[in-house]
Amino acid sequence: MSILKYKSLIALLTVCSGIAVAAEPPATEKTKRVQTVADIFEQPGVLTPRGSFVLDTSFSYTQNSSNNVSVVGYTVLPSLIVGLIEASDIDRTTLTFGLTGRYGITNRFEVEARIPWVYRSDSTAKRRINSGSSSEEIFDVDGSGLGDIEAAFKYQFNMTSSPYWVGSLRFKSTTGDSPYDVPVNDVGDFEDLPTGSGFPSIEPGITMIMPIDPAVIYMNLGYIWNIKDDVSVDLDVEDEDGNTENIRVDTIDLGDTISFGAGMGFAVNPKFSFSIGLNHKTILKSKYNGSSQNGKVLQLDSLSFGANYALDRDTTINIGASAGLTADAPDFQLTVRVPYTLKP
Repeated sequence: MSILKYKSLIALLTVCSGIAVAAEPPATEKTKRVQTVADIFEQPGVLTPRGSFVLDTSFSYTQNSSNNVSVVGYTVLPSLIVGLIEASDIDRTTLTFGLTGRYGITNRFEVEARIPWVYRSDSTAKRRINSGSSSEEIFDVDGSGLGDIEAAFKYQFNMTSSPYWVGSLRFKSTTGDSPYDVPVNDVGDFEDLPTGSGFPSIEPGITMIMPIDPAVIYMNLGYIWNIKDDVSVDLDVEDEDGNTENIRVDTIDLGDTISFGAGMGFAVNPKFSFSIGLNHKTILKSKYNGSSQNGKVLQLDSLSFGANYALDRDTTINIGASAGLTADAPDFQLTVRVPYTLKP
């Protein structure tokens, strides 16, 4: 995986440096204002104005938990199970500090780069129900480090009439620790949590923005293509009966993701605005050595709410929260962003 990391970094630098600057008239004073929902009512350009640079500092907190009951054995009757019943409760916490830079090449074309630092912590409590155990077994593991660096391009197709359409193309590298590079114990559990996905991805997307006084309706559609890669996984896992099973994986094709979101933003005044939206993701089956191996399609739905306040002409603060609506979605996510605009 180390060779793939270097290739991803080289591709990232090449993409950022190989941009042709198109000639456009200089930005007016109105287009240099801080980009908020309220700005959409006064100017058709929704991206970073030409020559402006936005430094976006962000912090994200994600909490997720799951309860599982597993049975190692067989069923004699619908109400009689012979074997070992194990109940587990898993709590996952992820903290992400991000530094994002956006630059307006023209009034309708911008480039973006994001560098994340990730801290993850998992706490697992297990109890074997029919083994006579009176206490839970608790396993704690964490991990931190550089996440997967991203680069993106956004282009606004129309400027004079609504609805406004914005296309985007995002590339994610593999600079974070891969799940296949971190050490595991003899039962297949992580000894150190990964900070990246281990696979590069390309994400095209399209966003529609429709101003309807005094609100803004938006919709977006995206597709994440995870590029398959060869990995080296050769692990001997011992089950509860003491039998050893060898697991070997050579090629993994991580399931692609289809995403859709829609919502409404409302500008209370030129300084304050808020938004509410619904987001959906469908994660397709992953394949191991060309086979899905009983994988399932994941459905992630969440309800989001955000508030944006302009501290001054150059600085805003944005707070967003989302709650998971399905079992596979994160239970709760809180994000705080502080974009600061540097004008030419």
